[in-house]
Amino acid sequence: MKYFLMDNWQRVWIMMLWMGIVAGLFTYKFIQYRHKAAYDVMGYCVCVAKGGAETLKFNMALILLPVCRNTITWLRNRTKLGVAVPFDDNLNFHKVIAVGIAIGIGLHAGAHLTCDFPRLIHATEEEYEPMKPYFGDEQPENYWWFVKGVEGITGIVMIVLMAIAFTLATPWFRRSRLNLPKPLKKLTGFNAFWYSHHLFVIVYTLLVVHGVYLYLTKTWYHKTTWMYLAVPVILYACERLIRAFRSSIRAVKILKVAIYPGNVLALHMSKPQGFKYKSGQYMFVNCAAVSPFEWHPFSITSAPGDDHLSVHIRTLGDWTRQLKTVFTKVCLPPPAGKSGLLRADMQGGNNPSLPKILVDGPFGAPAQDYKKYDVVLLVGLGIGATPMISIVKDIINNMKIKDKDEGGWWINGGHGKWQSHA
Repeated sequence: MKYFLMDNWQRVWIMMLWMGIVAGLFTYKFIQYRHKAAYDVMGYCVCVAKGGAETLKFNMALILLPVCRNTITWLRNRTKLGVAVPFDDNLNFHKVIAVGIAIGIGLHAGAHLTCDFPRLIHATEEEYEPMKPYFGDEQPENYWWFVKGVEGITGIVMIVLMAIAFTLATPWFRRSRLNLPKPLKKLTGFNAFWYSHHLFVIVYTLLVVHGVYLYLTKTWYHKTTWMYLAVPVILYACERLIRAFRSSIRAVKILKVAIYPGNVLALHMSKPQGFKYKSGQYMFVNCAAVSPFEWHPFSITSAPGDDHLSVHIRTLGDWTRQLKTVFTKVCLPPPAGKSGLLRADMQGGNNPSLPKILVDGPFGAPAQDYKKYDVVLLVGLGIGATPMISIVKDIINNMKIKDKDEGGWWINGGHGKWQSHA
C-alpha cells in the first residue's frame, strides 16, 4: 500500500476530491428535499432522484474538461499544477466521470420510474393537494402523463443517445473486437465511436431544456443546470474554434510519403510557421479525403530542430486504412535500391496530387519531460516507439562531443524496419 500511494498519490487525491464533491452534492440535495412538501408524498425516492440529478449536472459539466487539450497543455507547460495534477491521465479520468454519469442516470431515472412517480399516481386527494402547484390540479393517472411532457421526452432521448455513445466507446466496438454480421460492421471501429460521441451536441441541448422544465422547481435561479454547464461548454467550444482557426492558417505541404513493411504510413510535411513543439508531444491530423470532420492524434516523430514535421501511422483501424488507401493511389513505386512499398517524393520532378492534410497542435504528453532526468530509458513496442524516435533524434541533434556517457541500443524485429527509416 505504501508503494502504491507513493506511485499513485496524484491519482488518489484527485479521485478522493472528485468522489468527495459528488458525495457532497448528493447529500446536499438529498437533505434539501427531505424538508420539502414533495417528501411527504414521494418519500426518500424523490430525495434519491434529486441527489442523483445534482451529481449528473456536475459530472456532465466536468466530463468536458479532460478533453480540452489546449487548456491541459497550457496548464501542464506554463504552471506548476502538473506536480499535483496527473494531466496525462485525462482520458482515464474522462472514462471515470462517464461511469459516474451512468450511476447518476441510474439513481435519477430509477428512483423516478420505480418509486416516486408510482407514489404520486397512487396518492390520495389529501396527499396530492400540496403537489398541485407543481403537477397541476388534475392528479397524474399513469406513466404516460410523465412521458408525454417535455421532461419525459428529453430525458428518454438523452438516455438513448448516451447509451449509444457509451456502447460504441467500449473497446469491443471501438477496436472492432466484435465479429458482427456485415450489415452491422459499421457499428464497430473508430468512425462509429467518433461520430456517436458527437451526439453530445444534442444531449447537452436537451439537458439544458430538461433542466428548465422541472416539475418541482419554478424559480429560475433554482434551475442550476445551465450554471453548471456554462463555463465548461464555452471552454470546449473555444477549443474547437481554436482548432478550426489554427488548422486553416497553418497550411502544410506534403513533402514525402512512404509506406513501409508492417503497414506503417510515413507522412513528412512542411512545418507551419510558429509551430513549436517538444519531442514526445503529439498533434491531431485531419484528411478531408477520408473524412472532413475527423481528427486523429499521432505522436510527432520529427525532432524540434528538423525543418519538417513527420508522423508514422500504423494502419490498424478503419480511418487509418482509408488514409493508407488514398495515399497509395497517388504514390509511385520506390526507386531502385530504395525501401518502402510505395513512395511519393515531392522534392522530385514528378509531383502527384496528394490529399490535403490539416494539423492541430502540439499537445502535451508524458514523454516530453525526458530532459528533466539525467538517465533516460526509452521503451516502446511497435508503433508505440513513435514518440521515442523524436526524442532520440533530438538527443542526437543536441549531442556534444564532451557528452561521453551518451549512447544506447536500438533493438527491433521484422516489423520494426520502418523505425530505422524514421
